[in-house]
Amino acid sequence: MINWPEDLINDIARRRCVIFLGAGVSKNSCNDKGERPMDWTEFLNHLAGLIKDGSAAQVVRDCISSGDLLTACEVARKALKPANFNTELLKCFAEKRFQSEEIHKDLVGIDSRIVLTTNVDKLYDMTANTILHGDVIVKAHSDTDIADVIRRQNRCIIKVHGTIDAPGSTIFTRIDYADARSKYSHFYSVLEALFMTHTFLFLGASMRDPDMALLLEDYSLRFKGTRPHYVVMPEGSTPHEILDVMEQSMNFQTISYDSSDNHKQLGLSIKELRNQVEEARMGLLETMDW
Repeated sequence: MINWPEDLINDIARRRCVIFLGAGVSKNSCNDKGERPMDWTEFLNHLAGLIKDGSAAQVVRDCISSGDLLTACEVARKALKPANFNTELLKCFAEKRFQSEEIHKDLVGIDSRIVLTTNVDKLYDMTANTILHGDVIVKAHSDTDIADVIRRQNRCIIKVHGTIDAPGSTIFTRIDYADARSKYSHFYSVLEALFMTHTFLFLGASMRDPDMALLLEDYSLRFKGTRPHYVVMPEGSTPHEILDVMEQSMNFQTISYDSSDNHKQLGLSIKELRNQVEEARMGLLETMDW
C-alpha cells in the first residue's frame, strides 16, 4: 500500500490540491466485451495498422519505438486524413462503452474541487456528474471562461487536451501543441497560476506531456525551494537515473507502487487516501482550523 504524505493529505482535505488524471486511470476501465481503453502507444500502433502507405506506416512505428509519440501521431493523422483520424478517435474512445470502476468512484469521493485530465474520454466526467447529480462543471482548454470557473466554488473538471465530444479540437500532435500554446495562451496562464497556488497530485500520467513538463520546469526554476508536487507511478517504470533528473528539474516527489495484478495496489491505495482525507476533514470540522 502507498504511504501517503501527510502534507498531501492535508492539502487535499483543505481543497488546496489539484488532481491530475492521465491515461493510466482510464486503463482501469472495462466494457462488456472485456476490452480496456487503449493507452496512447496502443492507439498509435492501431493507427499504423490502418495506414495503407507502407512507408508512412513504418515511419509511425519508428517514431513510436523512439518515443516520439507527437510526431508519430502527426504522421498518422496526415496519412489517414483528419476525418478518418477523428473517426478512429470516436471508435476507440467514445463508442466502446467503457464503464467506470471503483477507482473512479473513490477519486470522486476524495472530492478535489479542481480536477485536470489529459484524457479525452468521459469516464471520470460521467462518474463525477452521476455521483454528484450534475454538480460538476466540465471545461476544455479552448473555453474562454476557465479563469472564472476556477475562481468560483463549483467543482470543475478541466480537459487539458480537449474532449471526445469535439475530436477536431483535441491536442495530440506536435503541431496541435504548438498551435494551442499560441491560440489558448490564457489557458496556460491559468495552469501556471494553479502550479504556484496548489499542490498537484499526478495519477496515471507519464510526465512526458511537453506542456506539463515545460510548466513544471519553469515553476521549479523560478521558485526554488518550494514544496514539491507529487507523481504516482509504478515501481521501475522509469530508470532511477532519469527519474532523479525529472524530480530535480520539475520539483516533484515520486510516490511508487507495485503495478502487479492490473495495478490492484493503486486502486486500494486511492481508497485508503479517500479515507484519510475524510478523517482529516472531520478533524478540520472539529477544530475549525480552516
